[in-house]
Amino acid sequence: DDTEQRRLLALGPDAFDGDRMSWAWSLAQTHALRGDAARARAYAESTLVAVDEQLRGAPDDPQRHLVRGLALAALGRNADAIAAGTRGFALQRQRWTATNGPYAQHQLARIYMMAGERAKAMDLLEPLLAMPYFLSPAWLRIDPTFAPLKGEARFERLAASTPVVFAP
Repeated sequence: DDTEQRRLLALGPDAFDGDRMSWAWSLAQTHALRGDAARARAYAESTLVAVDEQLRGAPDDPQRHLVRGLALAALGRNADAIAAGTRGFALQRQRWTATNGPYAQHQLARIYMMAGERAKAMDLLEPLLAMPYFLSPAWLRIDPTFAPLKGEARFERLAASTPVVFAP
């Protein structure tokens, strides 16, 4: 809600254990959700600087490549974003687990969505909803990050579908 968003926007990197990448990306996304394109872009640029610095020390870290792809997509650098995202996803596939694999697939779908590649985003989202993961049809309907897909027939069918139930 607005109060929590304002609280988040007042935090500095120390609240993120000094991780400037996570801090800047959290603020970039929050400003984007609040409709402040200038600040969202400024923090996306800060994210890119921080993630590039981190990648110098950990060049094969899948998460950092995925965040790099998200930041590049937020900056409209779509081809670079997709390249970074697919690299991160490929690196994650080498270390795939039931936890980090679906997360990586979700982030790559977001990159494709932000880059305007809706069909490719859907190609990743559809199987993701059949995996044990937090995304559900209801989540797709309420999460504002999926707004670019609203109105797409495949997305609307997926968002209206019956959730898959996984037994313990």
